Amino acid sequence: MSQRLLSISLLLATILFLPAVLTADEVALNKEVKQTSVSVLCHGRLRHGVVAIGCETTGTTITFHRMTWELQLPDDVSRELAAQHHKAPVVVTGTLRRVMGAEDIVRWIVDVEKLSPLDSRDSPEEGAKVTIRGTLRATLSQTGDTPDLSVRADDQNWRLDFAADRETQTAAESLISQPVLLTGSVLPLPQESERKITKTSTQETPAVRVKTVEALVNAAADSRFFR
Repeated sequence: MSQRLLSISLLLATILFLPAVLTADEVALNKEVKQTSVSVLCHGRLRHGVVAIGCETTGTTITFHRMTWELQLPDDVSRELAAQHHKAPVVVTGTLRRVMGAEDIVRWIVDVEKLSPLDSRDSPEEGAKVTIRGTLRATLSQTGDTPDLSVRADDQNWRLDFAADRETQTAAESLISQPVLLTGSVLPLPQESERKITKTSTQETPAVRVKTVEALVNAAADSRFFR
């Protein structure tokens, strides 16, 4: 009898304990999947003390490739540095987010982790490198037989350009609908005349020239691109 009671007790304990374990596992899994992000390293020209009449602004921006992103500076030290290097070339690292502002204007804001001045004589070419953690997506192409690929990270949908690198594109196509870690460079916005032809809006998420793409395994890989 005691053996039977012991078995029943163990069964009840398992039933009561298992949901808690499953819930914890599910939370961890959901947290991992939802940890999408866009890390950026930008070389461009800084502007500080920016005023946008009738619009919201952080007051500090970086401009490159005809694109301007706002900078959310973390502390007084970085704000003082920005004031000292107004209109000067800088390098910025941080996390990019997309914010809907007044009158449905899209604001691109970098939550700055590091701001550094650059000697204009030694400045690298302006631009931005990105490391994106998100879900790879595909749509039917209107121009060719291969699908148009993009990566979705929260409310950002980054169009992908492989520069005729068929090997990398094939690798990406095998990861459609999966979480991925992607590195690349932000492509310049087209000239105004080209935008009218292609109907490209300056508020759209920019395209990325892909360098690497792989299945997302863990978060530790995020910073590799910037080393």
